[in-house]
Amino acid sequence: MDWGGISTRLRTPLYHVVGNLTGVRYQNEILQPLVVPALQAIGPRAIIQDDNAPPHRSAAVNTFIQQARVNRMLWPANSPDLNPIEHMWDELCRRVQQHHPPPANLGQLLKWLQQELEWNGVPRAFIYNLIHSMRQRCVECLAQNGGHTRY
Repeated sequence: MDWGGISTRLRTPLYHVVGNLTGVRYQNEILQPLVVPALQAIGPRAIIQDDNAPPHRSAAVNTFIQQARVNRMLWPANSPDLNPIEHMWDELCRRVQQHHPPPANLGQLLKWLQQELEWNGVPRAFIYNLIHSMRQRCVECLAQNGGHTRY
């Protein structure tokens, strides 16, 4: 599993998670070194949008989020996944398929994503459009009573 964060102003480094991601690991390996500095760079109105995966909602993570004064977007259980990062992952898959033959192994794929700059090569305009589509994504989701949307 890989983890990355995007905003209209910056993107975090891409982080490869080896093994199972627990709440403690999420806090120590992702939130503290990657998310909090990024949110601080963005400013006091920055918001983290994660999902309801168990590591994201552990007691330790919730305590850390409060103590670090991180603004978190409320995300109802069983909600449709409207997170723009999902479209970023799709774009990364397209970019790897377009620029490379199928990877021979996981190590080669990670190299292409991290060292060959696929993650950093996604244009800022693409990310900007994803994030600025959030309002319309939510409107459409509500109009469909939580059902299928074009997103």
